[in-house]
Amino acid sequence: MNALRKQIGTAFLFVVVIALISCKVNRKEDSATGSTDATQQQKKNYRIGIVYFGPDEGAELCMKGLFDGLKEQGLEEGKNLEILKTHANAEIGNIPMLFQNFDGMGLDAIVPMTTPCLTAACSTVKKTPVVFTYVYDPVAAGAGKSTTDHLPFVTGTNSFPPVEDTVAMIKRMVPSLKAVGTLYNPSEANSVKVITVGRDAFSKAGLKLEEVTINSTADVYPAAQSLASREIQALWVTGDNTALQAFDGIGKAAAEAKLPLFINDPEYVQRGALMAVGIGWYKTGFASAQKLTRVLKGESPAGIPFENFAEKKLELNQEVARSLNLTFPEDLLKEAGM
Repeated sequence: MNALRKQIGTAFLFVVVIALISCKVNRKEDSATGSTDATQQQKKNYRIGIVYFGPDEGAELCMKGLFDGLKEQGLEEGKNLEILKTHANAEIGNIPMLFQNFDGMGLDAIVPMTTPCLTAACSTVKKTPVVFTYVYDPVAAGAGKSTTDHLPFVTGTNSFPPVEDTVAMIKRMVPSLKAVGTLYNPSEANSVKVITVGRDAFSKAGLKLEEVTINSTADVYPAAQSLASREIQALWVTGDNTALQAFDGIGKAAAEAKLPLFINDPEYVQRGALMAVGIGWYKTGFASAQKLTRVLKGESPAGIPFENFAEKKLELNQEVARSLNLTFPEDLLKEAGM
């Protein structure tokens, strides 16, 4: 019996010694490779989900800016960043389900692009931090009361268009101007807000704003034709997502009626507009990357204020100008880099 006890005791001591040696070796390996908690945090692979209204040039530019900005922050797709993208096919009713799906995937952050998407995120997302971009007005979208008093899980970068500058440019290019036509979807909070601002700006300039509302992309071309038949001298379309998804119909109606079309989205100028006084969406996306990185690294969105970032960009279409017998002043050509 004593011999058996000695054998058991010796075996136990041997196991303890081996465990201690293994622990020391592991510590040396961690020290040699710099495998500290902080380093592990740096090596973490992040996963984000991007939800947008539908395919459009502005959204693509904004995403490119966002990805380039993230790369500058040390986060790169294929290395330490996984990016999931989905869109609603230009149907507002599709949006909530997209956020519900992403919210259940354990992502590190969700990025709503466009105001309708942010509106849905605010009411649908329950578990995941939200960092928006490509949005006109987050307050109108329901994300908060102000830039600092907002939903605790939401932050981001918005860009409101230069409406007063647009009105001034329309008056400059069309001296006989008395009335301008516009169309928008009243279900989009961004459009309601910018049209409200536009009404005031046109009124102060002594101009009438003729409005037609739309509910889907199928309404866009008929609405543009309806506007063109009224006593207007120009068309103005701001960043209404529904209108932009069917923008070619607006350009066609404007061309048929020989009306100059002014917009706030530079990416659409070559599809039939005369001029865009708008926002450089690439720069907006790039600026958004800093806030997204802070959230990915663990900072709470509650303490990060919303930021309005809007780089004014002028884009001109010489072909449309010639078709309307209009000439751009030299200073505008220079500002547009032409």
